[in-house]
Amino acid sequence: MVPCGCQKERKIARALPERYRQARLSDFSEQIVQGVTAWFAKPGDGLLLCGPAGTGKTHLAAAITRACIELDKPIMFRRAAELFQAIRQTYDQGFTEEGVLAEYARARLLVLDDLGAGALTDFERRYTLEVLDRRLNAMLPTIVTTNWTLPEIKERMDERIASRLSSFTLLAFAGRDRRERKSHSGEPANVG
Repeated sequence: MVPCGCQKERKIARALPERYRQARLSDFSEQIVQGVTAWFAKPGDGLLLCGPAGTGKTHLAAAITRACIELDKPIMFRRAAELFQAIRQTYDQGFTEEGVLAEYARARLLVLDDLGAGALTDFERRYTLEVLDRRLNAMLPTIVTTNWTLPEIKERMDERIASRLSSFTLLAFAGRDRRERKSHSGEPANVG
């Protein structure tokens, strides 16, 4: 039985933050869509979306998530902060972090949004590395969004994290903050 559109929309609503539920690949330039399509044809280790704040990285990750759900392909979209919060909550509840790590490690496709936006504690570094290692060892692709370049990740986070991300296909974003342009002009900014 094929799920109806309303079932898929409910899945999308559960998977994505409200702001990004309507994100679609058609919101982006043909060049970006071709890059994503080429990556999906041979995903390898992952897709790294990097660039300044507000340039469309999360929007693209959400559009990819929506497209996967519409095609009945399993995908998990989480902010990096949610990973760290979920692990911390296991301590308060007397559980181990293994359940959280296993969920992130076994997802067929994981979107880890806004890597490096936290406090950059040793805790965050350790669990970022652990999730990436588990996924790479299981040969499961990961999509990561970050405001930082690989050299900045190496310097600010960890050389080992940067090394693992260097095997990902890179889509670099540039330009001014779309949110800023939208608020000043009153018009929606073009994405991609």
